[in-house]
Amino acid sequence: MRKIFVLLIISLSTFLHSQIFKEPYYYVGSDEMHVYKQSNDTLYKSNTFSLQPVNIKKYNAHYKIWDIIENSQNLIAVKLESLDSIPLTTDPYPEDRFKLLLYKKISEKELLLIRDINHLKQEEMTAYNIDAIQTQNSYGMTLFSLSYLKQLSTLKKVKSKKDANAINNELNNSKYTRFAESYVKFNRLSDPYASILSASLINTACINIGYSPIGASFSINILNTDRRQEEKEKIIDELYKMIYDK
Repeated sequence: MRKIFVLLIISLSTFLHSQIFKEPYYYVGSDEMHVYKQSNDTLYKSNTFSLQPVNIKKYNAHYKIWDIIENSQNLIAVKLESLDSIPLTTDPYPEDRFKLLLYKKISEKELLLIRDINHLKQEEMTAYNIDAIQTQNSYGMTLFSLSYLKQLSTLKKVKSKKDANAINNELNNSKYTRFAESYVKFNRLSDPYASILSASLINTACINIGYSPIGASFSINILNTDRRQEEKEKIIDELYKMIYDK
């Protein structure tokens, strides 16, 4: 009995040590954010406009975590099973409901999703050869930790045409063009409308010149419309209240 207890403790310690999302991680999109939160062996994905605590009861998708594999190259492979049924179908839990996510750990505050391999059967997911995946590129979808986002939230907000122009001027730097060209060439994620690329460019430009990326894309889009100035200011103020107010 004592031996079984020890093995259970070791097993639990190993799993806790391998938690990838020790805190919520966010993808800052062009309007809303996607937040990923791990709770024990379950990964929850939600859409949000807020930095307030994540309610895991309100999720868009959730997955069972089968395994988390880390290597010396800062690569993290996460093997998942979708726990969401497919509505209006005779096969709500298809055999190919398994998937593999591959991340590059940029730092404690940033993860880069570089591969999302879907429609795997359980045996395919379990036996997938991680070492066979091409991982040389550094292009994909950047996730920010909640603690880092809170730091970024203290930076300037995009509230005026002057702010939008400053970011657009930064984006005119040739380094962003080179990044976009390499992204198109090497990115392995599905991005048919280039929404991930657009978010990456704007988020990076904001951080580089001292603006918070949270809500920046949305504000820039509003500022570029033909709405009356008072209307623009009201919409942007409401957005930032939604993001930061308790």
